[in-house]
This record gives sequence, structure tokens and C-alpha cells, in this order.
Amino acid sequence: MTVKINDKAVSEAIGFILILGLVLTGIGLVTLYGYPVLVKEQSSTDVKNMERAMIVIQNDMKSLCFKNVPYKESTLQVSGGTLEVIDASSYQGSIEISIGGSHVKQFSPGALIYRSDRSTEVITLENGAVMTRQEGATGSAMLAEPRWFCDVDPTTNPPTKTFVIYLMNITTDEPMAKSGMATVRMSLEKTNTQPYTPAGDVKVTYNEDTNNDHSVAWENYLTGSSLDMSRSGGTYTMSGVNKIVIKEYEIKILGI
Repeated sequence: MTVKINDKAVSEAIGFILILGLVLTGIGLVTLYGYPVLVKEQSSTDVKNMERAMIVIQNDMKSLCFKNVPYKESTLQVSGGTLEVIDASSYQGSIEISIGGSHVKQFSPGALIYRSDRSTEVITLENGAVMTRQEGATGSAMLAEPRWFCDVDPTTNPPTKTFVIYLMNITTDEPMAKSGMATVRMSLEKTNTQPYTPAGDVKVTYNEDTNNDHSVAWENYLTGSSLDMSRSGGTYTMSGVNKIVIKEYEIKILGI
């Protein structure tokens, strides 16, 4: 007796297994290679958005300090990380200023700090400057400069040099941190202007916060073409200054 075997079902089962294997292989390849790229691109987008947002906050602070605006607020999206406000009294970094060998000011600026959850990027608004660095790395870069300037009047003989230093102090009543939608509300609490003349050499020392070190960014700014200060260790010197003006502003962060 001859038994005839129907193998049509076997062919369909093998075809299904092959198709399922191809689908699973495709999903695996996308997960292995594509997903990390998507996460990296999303993280990069979040960081770029926060860089722009920090510059907007910096401009708001400039409006408070230089345009006699009493109150400013900005709404921004804090994506892929956390925005934190550090009161000046809790901030470890400081700036020291001496004139003609005499110590005249030690200043702790406070800061607004964004830390990414998906990468090592850290963006800081400190003393009117927006800076970026990588967590755990020693380098840093300045995205937007503060408003320090040196004015030289060539019409006098010898040319007179005026050095203007702006100090922006960030204060808050309580620790603040926010993710998602945030509205940064701030007001100008008080100002103080101190002129010094005749002055002599000006020395600026940047004492970094060990948890948020931006000494490289400040070094590049202070020794750059706009100020052209000489460096010795962590101290920067400008010689031949005839007049110095230190303008200090206290900015209070009311909420985020």
C-alpha cells in the first residue's frame, strides 16, 4: 500500500519561519545600531536647545542690569536633563580682584546649571557668561561672553586705559531644580558701582568650583584679544590701567 505525503503545510511553515527570522533580524539590527544613533541625535538636539535657552536667560539678565528693567521671565523647555539654580552662598567658585597690590573684592557668582541625562554635557550660566563642558573632563568653552571690556583712549598722551568689570550675583531663597517646561523668573535686587583711580595693575583670580570647573573657558576669555590679560597660574593681570570700574549686580531667581 502506497501512502502519499502532502508537504504543502511544511513549505508554508518553513516560509513563515524564514520571514519571521528576517523580521527579527531587522529589528535586532535597528535596535543594535539605529537606536543608539537616535538617542545620540535626540541628546544633541536637547543640548543645542538648552544652549540657546541659556543665552536667552543671559540676555534677560543683561536687560535687568543694563536697561533698568526690574523684572524678566522666560519660558523654556528643559528636555533630556535638569536645570538647577545654585545660590551664591552655596557656590564654591569665586572671583578675586586686587588693584595695585591691594585686595578689593572676593565675589561668588552663583550659577544656573543644566546637566544632560543622556550625555555628559553640562551648560552653565556663571557671572554673565554661558559655558559648556563635559562631565568629568577638565576642558570647557565659552558660548557667550560676559560684558567685561577695556577701553583705550588714544587721544590722550599717553593713551588712557579704563577697565570695566561686571559682576553678576545669582541668589535664591531656596534650592531649585526643574525638568520639562520651566519659567525662569528673575528680578534685580540691588546694584553697586565702585570706581578706582588712579589704579595700577589689576589682578583677577578665578577660583574654580571643583564640581563645575570652567577655568579653561575663563582663561581663554581673559587672555583673548578683547582683554589681553597676562596669565600666571590662576591669576590674570592687566597693566597700565588708569581707571577701574567694578559694577556689581544682585539678581534674584524667584522661581523656575
